[in-house]
Amino acid sequence: MVLSPADKTNIKSTWDKIGGHAGDYGGEALDRTFQSFPTTKTYFPHFDLSPGSAQVKAHGKKVADALTTAVAHLDDLPGALSALSDLHAYKLRVDPVNFKSTWDKIGGHAGDYGGEALDRTFQSFPTTKTYFPHFDLSPGSAQVKAHGKKVADALTTAVAHLDDLPGALSALSDLHAYKLRVDPVNFKLLSHCLLVTLACHHPTEFTPAVHASLDKFFTAVSTVLTSKYR
Repeated sequence: MVLSPADKTNIKSTWDKIGGHAGDYGGEALDRTFQSFPTTKTYFPHFDLSPGSAQVKAHGKKVADALTTAVAHLDDLPGALSALSDLHAYKLRVDPVNFKSTWDKIGGHAGDYGGEALDRTFQSFPTTKTYFPHFDLSPGSAQVKAHGKKVADALTTAVAHLDDLPGALSALSDLHAYKLRVDPVNFKLLSHCLLVTLACHHPTEFTPAVHASLDKFFTAVSTVLTSKYR
């Protein structure tokens, strides 16, 4: 995701208004997270997780401080958050559960969700429309729904072959590398819209752990589809 100058201005001005309340808001956001998504509590076994506890507030301040650092370094987020990235990757390992059961629940709706995700993508990121010059891109059009089903079918194939994504998606990888030449950034945009769509339709199943799993899955699929680019 690339932040435009307008995005950066909006982020900075909003954060300035938050001011000294950032720590309080961080604690409140953690309270909301623990209450709405109880599985997230598993990463804090020694915390008093009652609403408004001192430990929750303290960790909320850490979250807010990290975001304040990020806001101050919008042009170099990887550098500014490098230490935190290492902490989560190599120590905390806030890792997702397997999401196959969630995909199974999607069942026959996958095609519909694929079409809806494409609609969201075209509306939210208009530049993605350039790859479909001959399509009727109006919301819910037959062509968008048909292509959405293709996307969903490819993802269903990938879910069935998680241990061999390159093999399962080889033909699609060739298609994207040698014919379609879709800019890799567009896969990130579609992945984001797929996550939003699934969250809307399956809010109960869309826990933080499943969210993280699906995000990793979509990233892995995107990597395979662009692996043969030159």
